Amino acid sequence: MSWSAGYVTDVDYTYGYYSELNPSHARFVLQDAGYALPAWHTACELGFGQGISVNLHAASGNLQWYANDFNPQHAAFAQELAAASGSGAVLSDESFAEFCTRDDLPQFDFIGLHGIWSWISADNRALIVDFVRRKLRVGGVLYISYNTLPGWAAFIPLRKLFASHAERMSAPGAGIEAQVKAALDFSQQLLAVEPRALSDSRVKERLGIIAKQDPHYLAHEYFNRDWEPMYFADMAAALAPAKLAYACQASTLDQVSVLHFTPEQQALLDGISDPLFRETVRDYIQNQQFRRDYWIKGARKLAPAEQQAQWERLRVALAVPRDQIKMKLALPRGTITLTPALYDPVLDALVDGQPHTLGELARQLLGPAMQRSQLVEVIRVLVGARMLLPLPEQPPTDGQAAARLNRHLVQLARHSARIAVLASPQSGGGVPLSRFSQLFIQQYLAGEHMADGLALHVHALLLHNRERVVHEGKMMESEAAQLAHLQGLAQHFLQRELPLLQGMGVLPA
Repeated sequence: MSWSAGYVTDVDYTYGYYSELNPSHARFVLQDAGYALPAWHTACELGFGQGISVNLHAASGNLQWYANDFNPQHAAFAQELAAASGSGAVLSDESFAEFCTRDDLPQFDFIGLHGIWSWISADNRALIVDFVRRKLRVGGVLYISYNTLPGWAAFIPLRKLFASHAERMSAPGAGIEAQVKAALDFSQQLLAVEPRALSDSRVKERLGIIAKQDPHYLAHEYFNRDWEPMYFADMAAALAPAKLAYACQASTLDQVSVLHFTPEQQALLDGISDPLFRETVRDYIQNQQFRRDYWIKGARKLAPAEQQAQWERLRVALAVPRDQIKMKLALPRGTITLTPALYDPVLDALVDGQPHTLGELARQLLGPAMQRSQLVEVIRVLVGARMLLPLPEQPPTDGQAAARLNRHLVQLARHSARIAVLASPQSGGGVPLSRFSQLFIQQYLAGEHMADGLALHVHALLLHNRERVVHEGKMMESEAAQLAHLQGLAQHFLQRELPLLQGMGVLPA
């Protein structure tokens, strides 16, 4: 049997960062939800892809990380990042059968797997559950994401068509990218003749979206041998042998019911006493396609007074410059507008870019114009919408490993925009940052603190690489226009982004 076990390996996986795998993020979400958590010391990621998340978390936090991905190309790149940071992360390229049965691994406080469960065999899922049963400490947390039913029900035939076409109709020796293109082309031809099995209008809409996506992503998402969406109830049953209790979804947005349900829908959910069945019904109402969940081994809820005291110790900071925050949220139920009278005071209190405790915000803002329940909801919405960064109660590291990793990442940005995140020791994880901002950082660290100098540096680099800036879908027509555009970006970097990056420990103050 091939070492790939039916998983696509002949194109690189994407270079995404997933904050749900950040133990600091997990602790914030769970503590906001009222759970008591012990101190954490060790963490493990299964199926780390290119290793962006695990390296950012290992360099920015104070946990000892172990992680595994069976693809040696992924492991080689991830180990390069770990060596650059000196974080001590232990990264391997074993199969699940090899890694999950090792006898030299410690007990873990946090185990995470993102984008793995739905794309591996039943045998490998069983290995993972047994690994979690044996290796997750009491009080520890599992993060797991997976394709969910009933949301995927209408699209299962389309995915099967993709895989069957790639297996049966591809030219001998055709690479996976060619297979993806050919399968998409044929699927569009089939939809054009109006097949009854694909008559749901959502199928045509999804195919149109898929056709515009990165073929590397599509190969890993749709063209593996194993691909199994799962009902929440089946996930709960699968994890039961590991003694796990469902805690909550990994986004604080999901704790704000008014954003997702009509009053009638919420009343129906409130009338369901069993929490697992309630989640299943929730997925039916929302037609959920993908879940990101936290599970706890030995979940314990705090009393109300303890929960409030814990909540007040939580810390947040602005994730993006104040002037970039949009007061509209696009949600499955439609676009909502955030109430300025509630949201502006919170955002204004954080405009300095520094971390603040929720207790500080409460003392400053609570009164006739804002009740505690409203402030709790505002924080949940802003964190879930990634406008605020959730932070650990104390900065987890001295920042040296994160600084070394960031210096390496901004060097990579000279030739590629594929990694759009840097390490933040204040957050214990990553903060999104464009390639241009990373290139400005590279020159800023070299001593250039003027906008013109930063812009000239990036402009010269792009000319050397034979690249042009693309703005609003159009390539800059002249060098003068490109330089002027870069000067504007550099001014914004110095005036708006730099204070936040310093507050997050990405750059020295």
